[in-house]
Amino acid sequence: SSSEEEEDDEDDDRLRRLDVGDDVMELRECLTAVREVNLFTAMDAGVRAFDGLTAKGDVCKEMFRSIRDFAVDIVSVSDAVRGFEISDVGSLARNVKDLVKDMWRCLKLSGLMRRFAQQVGRLIKWMIDLFAEASSKLGAVWSALAYAKECMVDCVEHVLEAMRLCDEARDKSETLVSTSGEIKDHLENVLKVNKTSLSSIRDLMDGSEIGLAIEIASTIDDTIKEAVQKVIAMIQRVREGFENLPDVIRDGIPDLGVAGTRDGDPDAADVEGDVADMDKCRGDIEEANVMSTLRASADGFSGVKDKAGICKDMITSSRAFAEDCQGTIESFMGVWDLRSAQDKILEMCRLVRLGEMMQQFAEQVDALVVAVVAVMKAAKNKIKRVNLADPGKLISSIASGVADNVDEIKDLGKKLKFWKN
Repeated sequence: SSSEEEEDDEDDDRLRRLDVGDDVMELRECLTAVREVNLFTAMDAGVRAFDGLTAKGDVCKEMFRSIRDFAVDIVSVSDAVRGFEISDVGSLARNVKDLVKDMWRCLKLSGLMRRFAQQVGRLIKWMIDLFAEASSKLGAVWSALAYAKECMVDCVEHVLEAMRLCDEARDKSETLVSTSGEIKDHLENVLKVNKTSLSSIRDLMDGSEIGLAIEIASTIDDTIKEAVQKVIAMIQRVREGFENLPDVIRDGIPDLGVAGTRDGDPDAADVEGDVADMDKCRGDIEEANVMSTLRASADGFSGVKDKAGICKDMITSSRAFAEDCQGTIESFMGVWDLRSAQDKILEMCRLVRLGEMMQQFAEQVDALVVAVVAVMKAAKNKIKRVNLADPGKLISSIASGVADNVDEIKDLGKKLKFWKN
């Protein structure tokens, strides 16, 4: 009959929805992705897993609806069987036939209901496995990121202190530039033997100005070394935090400094040539005679002024790295979600790279300052041997050192008369 055909068609349609093989395969793929998750795949795997759980939840919902429909049909058929009556002998055959059909229908629906329930159970099992694995792995990601956040908080104090020390060293380097420039001018004035020379000799006599310059440079050296220690402490804390993260976070990340490199990062500072210049100046001063001591010292302090300027520039760069560190930490403390997890860990890598650059620049400053101090100490020791207290003898010494011809001697003779008068 047409009603039986409709029931069969409806059952066939339900049976087509019974196969959950593709659904199970999708869940299995999601489960594999979650099990192999690392920081760089966590977002895609997590989204895929929970999208899969949502989609298969809808499939289960539809299957439970079919099971409910089966149950409703079974109740309806069972009611018909319970209400079976024979009204007359003539209708017996027809009534028995209907009864058998209803009972067969009830058995068929029960079988379909059982099969649907089995498939739903199969699908739910995979859903439970996926949910458990996703909760474990993605929960580990979140816990690890929270630990990383604690590490970054610990770095704030180191960064702020490094910035303060850079500011202090930069100010002192500016003072060293001006002080060494003044000393150079005094030395050159002495060599000119003019009206301003006597004033320059007086300023140089006690050696206090050169001593001040040495003290300033030495303080820069100490300040930079302290800043380097702060930077090293920051880097160590970040690395410590990273090494304590689970494999799910560290997998797929190369060395932190490498991972934190950017295209616009400056080249490493290199003061090898500048240190060589200072070493040459020091050598020239140590080997100089009375006359050439002043010339070599003047050249030496000219170099000191230039190198102090280079130190100032490198300290400024180090300070900029520290500012970037502060900005990176502030960004790290911003809005958190699974989608931003990869960027957050890469910010840890960036912090290490910035710290490494800052440390390298600062160490180059330290190397150059040491060479600058050596030049100034050599000049101070050598100038002590020059009799600045007696201008006449000083000029005579200068004359004997440079008068290679009569004209120079005559010129120096005129200058000697100036001093005697």
